[in-house]
Amino acid sequence: MRQVVRYTAMLLRAYVRDRSAVFFSLLLPLMFMLIFGALNLGAFGHVTMGIVDEARNADSRRFVDQLAGIGELTVREGALDDEKARLSRSERDMVVAIPADFRLAPPQPGASVPTLLVYANDGRAQQVAVGGAILQQLIAETSFAVTRTSPVVQLTQEQVSAVRLRYVDFLVPGILGMNVMQLAIFSVAFALVADKQRGVLRRIMATPFRPIRFLTSQVLLRLVLSVIQILILLGVALLVFKVQVVGSVLDLLVLTTLGSIAFLTVGFTLAGWAETVNQVPPVANLITLPQFFLSGVFFPTDVVPPLLKPISEHAPLTYLNDAVREVSTQGATLWDVRGDVLGLAVWSIVGFLLAVRFFKFQTS
Repeated sequence: MRQVVRYTAMLLRAYVRDRSAVFFSLLLPLMFMLIFGALNLGAFGHVTMGIVDEARNADSRRFVDQLAGIGELTVREGALDDEKARLSRSERDMVVAIPADFRLAPPQPGASVPTLLVYANDGRAQQVAVGGAILQQLIAETSFAVTRTSPVVQLTQEQVSAVRLRYVDFLVPGILGMNVMQLAIFSVAFALVADKQRGVLRRIMATPFRPIRFLTSQVLLRLVLSVIQILILLGVALLVFKVQVVGSVLDLLVLTTLGSIAFLTVGFTLAGWAETVNQVPPVANLITLPQFFLSGVFFPTDVVPPLLKPISEHAPLTYLNDAVREVSTQGATLWDVRGDVLGLAVWSIVGFLLAVRFFKFQTS
């Protein structure tokens, strides 16, 4: 164990002296966070409206389609409990429940018209006002087309207390996950392939320093660096953008460590497969870049096209980002995000089996 600790310390000193490694693994994610946080891409630009269609008839479908065709609205359909949960997490600005008796027809004498129940996010007053005005306008136009006089639908609104989630609050967990992935895959792959090309790994096998200790040191180094970098990024987010971590910082560190392990197995697999350093960047980018856009780093996964949803939902970075975001913004515990933890565990096992299959200490 003493050999492992000493070698890990030596690797850490060498890493700190490598300015390019420090830049790409720490300063680059920090720049992403500062730039996107300052741009505040989450400022008002559209209204995210959840729709719960309990009528499921031709009239309700036409009404939903009309809402979906309005440029200022981003319409998402789902079940009531799910949409209200998303509203409480500020993933929706408002949720509209269409009742089972919904009809776009003149009301019968003495009968009441269907009532749309609108659940409004109390932290998104501007979006709710715009969404409410759009609903009122659409109802007025539809009623005039049907009866020329009285409304065929009415609205009632209920305020829902939701997390006051800013764009930067959403962004920071994604940057943390991205940093974990980049560090684990790129640093391991580049370092080990370079050592393999120079014959360093082959010579280590001829020394009393056992290969398993060498690999353990490589893993420990990345886990230590991951924890340090996560703490630095969190510190900048807290000081510069006044981000509030609702959940436990310890839980965040546990999750990022689990994510590091999952991505380290990918790095070791890539390091075993690649014969030269030049082979690493294209394959590593092929693995990481799609996850930037499919795994909720900069934007919610709701915007992912349906065709890519299966990939997005089961990507390792999605599991990590979702878990970290739930802990950071919602105060979730590790037990609450056990599904994401299980997903990371499965990816770790798959990656480990691939690493065992492909990793070797010398080039062919």
